[in-house]
Amino acid sequence: MKKIAVASEGSRVSDHFGLCKDFMIYSVDGARINHVEMIANPGHKPCELPEFVETTGATTLITGSMGKAAAENFHRMGIEVILGVKGESEQAVQTYLKGELESSGNICDSWICEFFEN
Repeated sequence: MKKIAVASEGSRVSDHFGLCKDFMIYSVDGARINHVEMIANPGHKPCELPEFVETTGATTLITGSMGKAAAENFHRMGIEVILGVKGESEQAVQTYLKGELESSGNICDSWICEFFEN
C-alpha cells in the first residue's frame, strides 16, 4: 500500500507546504483510495516538516509550492514532490493515480535552513 501526503487547507491543496493547516494522508492500493487521515501541521519549523511528513509513511507529497531547503530534504529522503497543484486534495490524488498530475516546479527561496541553525 502506498501513502500520498497532500499539504492542505481543509479539503483543498495548500498554496505553500510549510504554511498548510494540515496534511491529508491518502492510503492507496493501485488506483483506489482505501483510507484518508487528516493530521494537523505541528507548526512551521524550517527544515523539520519534511521529517514529520516522512514519519507518516508517505512516499509522495502534493502541494502548491515549497522552499528550496524542504524540496532538497524531500529529495534526499527519496520522497517524490509534486508542486504547483491547486484545487481539491482528493481530486489531485485521483489525477496523480491516473498518471496525469505534473509538477510545475514552484520552488521559492523563502526558507534556508542555515539561517535557523545555531
